[in-house]
Amino acid sequence: MAKRILLVIGTLVLAGGLGVPAYGWNSLGHMAVAYVAYQQLTPQAKTRVDALLQLNPDYQNWLMMIPENTSPPDKQMMVFLIAATWPDEIKGEFQYGDDGTNSGNTPDGTSSSQNTGYRDLLRHKYWHFVDTPFTNDGTALPAIPTPNAQERIALFRGVLASNSDDKLKSYDLAWLLHLVGDVHQPLHCATRVSSTDPSGDNGGNKVKVTCTGCAKELHAFWDHGANGDPTRDQSGEEVASGGCGASGEVR
Repeated sequence: MAKRILLVIGTLVLAGGLGVPAYGWNSLGHMAVAYVAYQQLTPQAKTRVDALLQLNPDYQNWLMMIPENTSPPDKQMMVFLIAATWPDEIKGEFQYGDDGTNSGNTPDGTSSSQNTGYRDLLRHKYWHFVDTPFTNDGTALPAIPTPNAQERIALFRGVLASNSDDKLKSYDLAWLLHLVGDVHQPLHCATRVSSTDPSGDNGGNKVKVTCTGCAKELHAFWDHGANGDPTRDQSGEEVASGGCGASGEVR
């Protein structure tokens, strides 16, 4: 199956120019997790999720990334994989903005918890992780900010199993695909607290990596490790900076 994953993702990267953002668990990692999930779907579920993803505002752009001679079943699968990268892609789209504090990485206020579908033009960076604190020196552990990846995964699963509007389900499905991938990156699930850093290391973003050619922060080192080379992204450029699980029913 590993060869099949690489073939499918390689086709998307080469044909569609699907790049790796300078943030988050990279596109290859997200698509690999989505590929494994797709293999678990029944034919009925595949048809249903494809119909929901067609409601995404970037759906036509996704189709343009797929080679023209791709079979309909493979096209549906590739759309599913691309959709798993969407919450990272919107970080670079001008119409989306940030709320919260700490450069948008800490939730703050009712807008942080809203679930209103595609009319929501917030990036919700704090949905991508759950910074569960731990300490090696007895420092008091801070509260885990909410909403976070764990809380959103539960919410989106509930919506997908409900009788909610399909447009909301489409939005929640794209986010769910992405967040389940995010929480497979260990540093999206932990923050180290210490007497010198009582608020935590932001999932390893404050931890410097000193090996020659490596990404500068431990978090980025992990993010780009899915490429087989944690020092480079999928384009071959050097990276300058930079578990949990879920399952459920889709109606």
